[in-house]
Amino acid sequence: MTATPASPRAPGQITVEWLSHVLRGAGVLGDAVIEQATVEAIGDLGGVNGETCRVRLGYAPGRRPPRLAPRTLVAKFPADRAGARGVAAFQRWYEREVAFYESLAPTAMIRTPRCYAASIDPSGDYVLLLDDLWPRTQGDQIAGCTLDDARAALEAVAGLHARWWGAPPPVSDAMPETTVGLDRAERVGGALARFWERTRDLVPMPGSVALRIPELVEGYVPLLREMASGPVTLAHGDYRLDNLFFDPHAPRRDYVTAIDWQFVCRCRGMLDVGYFIGLDLDPALRRAHERELIEGYLAALHARGVGDYGKAAAWDDYRRALLLGFAVFLIGTAGEQPNARMARVHEVGLARLAAAIEDTDAFGVLAKRP
Repeated sequence: MTATPASPRAPGQITVEWLSHVLRGAGVLGDAVIEQATVEAIGDLGGVNGETCRVRLGYAPGRRPPRLAPRTLVAKFPADRAGARGVAAFQRWYEREVAFYESLAPTAMIRTPRCYAASIDPSGDYVLLLDDLWPRTQGDQIAGCTLDDARAALEAVAGLHARWWGAPPPVSDAMPETTVGLDRAERVGGALARFWERTRDLVPMPGSVALRIPELVEGYVPLLREMASGPVTLAHGDYRLDNLFFDPHAPRRDYVTAIDWQFVCRCRGMLDVGYFIGLDLDPALRRAHERELIEGYLAALHARGVGDYGKAAAWDDYRRALLLGFAVFLIGTAGEQPNARMARVHEVGLARLAAAIEDTDAFGVLAKRP
């Protein structure tokens, strides 16, 4: 009996034997023989909390692979930077993504890449082997989102939220309440306070927002608790343009594909909506259409059987999500930047979120706390 090839734990450990074993087990290889595998780095859009690479497959001549046999794949591994890997272990990001692909992706009611392999060991080493989404177009958070793509993205995430509305799956202890987990909320809140002191003079924003950041620091943990109370569902947690692919040739239900499920969590679905709108729309476009976009999201929920979530509640949750998204990006700005593009992503994201917070008087929801 042939031994099962060991799973790789870094791009340089990917072997033809392992790829052949995985793809044959998935039923997509037929009689074809993989002759070579070329591994290449994905650029700055490949993610920041791990190593992501593209694998190009070469098949032996004379045995034509089946139509479904992939020509390229994407593999994900832990970050090679100690600081990033430490944060990932604290937040259990890798465990979350493996759990999502293993247990939830097939029934998530949102398009995701096909996953051929997902494994993690006690040390935190993990690997995901996924379909390559090329030639779909990856979103660019710095460039921002068109109105049509924003509508499609919110319709897509409504499918995810409606799927588990009121009854999110526990899956494992790795799937927390809110993106940071309520058991870690106090520590993350302390980091927010420290990082604000460190970056307050480096982050340009309206004075009306900057002066009230101490209110966000004080209200951060209560905000998380509110977003973890009903109606709760499964949320992507990092729903922004860099993590979305668009296929202009696909039917509407397949137009948007969501990747990077490391932040997946249980909370109110509006966390994804506020995060997406606040980060990805130019302020002028957002001001003109944010109410319409939220109402479109609600209509998509209602069309899927969710009828107990109204406009007033959604608007307050939207403002809470803007504040929590701002906290995420403020902490991210103060941390180690893996590349110049990500530093720019944080800068642009904070500016857009600050404008949205000011326009919607998001700090007003802090006074509504029960």
